[in-house]
Amino acid sequence: MAAPVKDREALQRLNFLFQAAHWSLPVAPGLSRFLLRTQRAAGRRLVLRMSPSVKRRLCRRCCSLQAPGDGSGIRIRGRGQPRLIQRCLSCGLSRRFLCPPRPRPPRPDTPTGQRGRGLFGKRGGVKSK
Repeated sequence: MAAPVKDREALQRLNFLFQAAHWSLPVAPGLSRFLLRTQRAAGRRLVLRMSPSVKRRLCRRCCSLQAPGDGSGIRIRGRGQPRLIQRCLSCGLSRRFLCPPRPRPPRPDTPTGQRGRGLFGKRGGVKSK
C-alpha cells in the first residue's frame, strides 16, 4: 500500500487544471494559458513540486502549453552532449534540455565487457626505464 499523500486535494486540483488546459488548447488557447497560469500560481502558493514532464510541457514565459504534435520547434543539436531545443510558438522562448547518452553495448572481445587500457598503459608499448 502506498504512503498517504499530504495534499491530495491540492494535487487533484492541479492535475485537473493541467488536463483542462490540455483539452481546451485547440478550442481556446487563451483559456488554456489562463488555466496553466492558475495551476502554476497555485502550485507555488501551496509549495508543491510539479513533475519534470509537466514542467517541460509549458512555457516559462507565457504559460502556453507545448503539445508534442503541434510542431513547437523541437530539434536536437549535437557536438559534445546532445541537447533537445524546444521553442515556444507563442513568445519565441527557447529552452535546452540535455539528452541522456545512449548506453553502449559491451564489447564481445573482452571477457567482462569492460573497456580498459590494456596491459601496458595508454601507449600500448613497453615502458622504458
